[in-house]
Amino acid sequence: MSDTYEGTEQTKAWIKRFTRLKDERGVWDTMWQEIAEHVFPRKAGVTQKDYTPNNQRDAFLYDITAMDALERAVAGYMTWTTDKSQPWCEFTPTLAQRKSEPVKNWLRECSMLASEYVASSNFYAERHEALFDLWGFGTSCLFSQVMPDKTTRFEKIKAGTFVFWTDWMNRAVGLIREFDLTAEQAKGQFGEDELPKNVRDCLATQPDKKFVFLHIVEPRPEKDRGDGVGYAIGKRKAFLSCYVERESCKVVQESGFDSFPFHVGRFTKWDALTTGDVWGYGPGFSLLPESRQLNFMSKMMDVYSEKTVFPPMMLPDTFEGSLKTSSRAVNYYPAGVGADSIYPLQVTGDWSVAMDRLKMRQEMIKRRCHLDMFQMFAQNAANNREMTAYEASQLAGEKLEAISPAFDRDTTETITPLMIRCFEGWAENGMLPPPPQEAVQIMGPNMVQVPNPVVTMTNRLALALRSLSMRSADAHVQGVLSIAPAMPEVMDTVDWDFYCAERARLAGCDPQLIRTREGIAEIRNARAQAMQAQQAAMMAKEASAAVKNVGGIEKARELVGG
Repeated sequence: MSDTYEGTEQTKAWIKRFTRLKDERGVWDTMWQEIAEHVFPRKAGVTQKDYTPNNQRDAFLYDITAMDALERAVAGYMTWTTDKSQPWCEFTPTLAQRKSEPVKNWLRECSMLASEYVASSNFYAERHEALFDLWGFGTSCLFSQVMPDKTTRFEKIKAGTFVFWTDWMNRAVGLIREFDLTAEQAKGQFGEDELPKNVRDCLATQPDKKFVFLHIVEPRPEKDRGDGVGYAIGKRKAFLSCYVERESCKVVQESGFDSFPFHVGRFTKWDALTTGDVWGYGPGFSLLPESRQLNFMSKMMDVYSEKTVFPPMMLPDTFEGSLKTSSRAVNYYPAGVGADSIYPLQVTGDWSVAMDRLKMRQEMIKRRCHLDMFQMFAQNAANNREMTAYEASQLAGEKLEAISPAFDRDTTETITPLMIRCFEGWAENGMLPPPPQEAVQIMGPNMVQVPNPVVTMTNRLALALRSLSMRSADAHVQGVLSIAPAMPEVMDTVDWDFYCAERARLAGCDPQLIRTREGIAEIRNARAQAMQAQQAAMMAKEASAAVKNVGGIEKARELVGG
């Protein structure tokens, strides 16, 4: 291992920076912890380290509407954006190469391979976990790497274990994460020779003792980078990667990445902050006050229900002390006043008012999680109500507009950088077909490059958003069709080939299903030629029949004349 950073002030500077950013993150940790305790207790290990399950947090929840709503929202968003059962993105040419058929065909093949590589990886499991952080805490972090054995690996980085910083465009460009390894695990990952003395001393006697490590990834200084030709070796790559054992400040591994491997996403930004707005704001923050109230009201309603079923009782005796109103309580009243009897203490309260308040808050939680959008068609089907195409389009438009900004940010900050990084890794490892000559650009003497493609989203949500632009076209076509019976020539005003192709594209059909304009023209020309040939054959047949008829008439005349 290179000793570039060994024994220098750089490792201490990293640790100092991590400590400062972690302290700044402290207020967020507190909010994330409370959100997790009310919405998903299984993630409530932000401000403390849990090494065994703690089901006591679940015992304090009396209403799980927020938990259920967020789980359904994450599942719905996952299906609408990165559904494993269908392609959700494709590589398309850059603006300069968009008319090149060889480049299109090459990228189409790359897109098919990408779907296979992603499906065979752990992407969908890690993406699902990352979406819980994105929707709950407002910030998610997903690591991606194409391994030397040509497998693709993803890892969701746990909230509360990392800090990051951004460039002037608010893009994450540096990150430090903190994690624990036992002495034995550290030996397996870094090798015994690279470990500091305090870790090596535990290998024989305390192999399960845990140590804290930091992983630092940041832009490498320009002077230490490669020359930019091809893929640089690990210690010359654009992004530096160092693992440091925190107690000893010793670097145990140094390498690098060609691009930033951590994809930090924000649901939206906390825009009221003057500084420190790197962390995101998600639905979990707005669910918290509603969930608090729901939890309290549900608890009180449980108490009310218990007292209604098992009311406190009144017994004849001299009344002493305070009135007990808890369930199954016993109070004593002065005996001898009227007929002595045992009777329940009247419990008063309006159950319907509490239920109305509960339902109001539950509906608010569901709206904040956009469940009305993810379940809008399922709900109408359950109610046995069929919507017209126009109604469906209008309803979808209203719901999609609410989630569109968060989806755009997710696409820009997470999905697109992740897929571009994977594309580069697959290309570096020879997992993609060689590019055609048209895709190669000459950058200078002895220097060529293949520009990264454009990542085009083809998931259900992207297609639904694009289909909104077709609403006016559909309305126009319906109007043309209504006029056509009275005025057939109006059909010539619509480019039907373009309309059909565009509708198929927005519906998510495979591009190979739709013929090109050239292919359509060839088919129509062949059909026209076949019709012309058929008409010519029919005319020849009719002419031959006419000749025969004329010949027969002449022969009959000769016989009559004879």
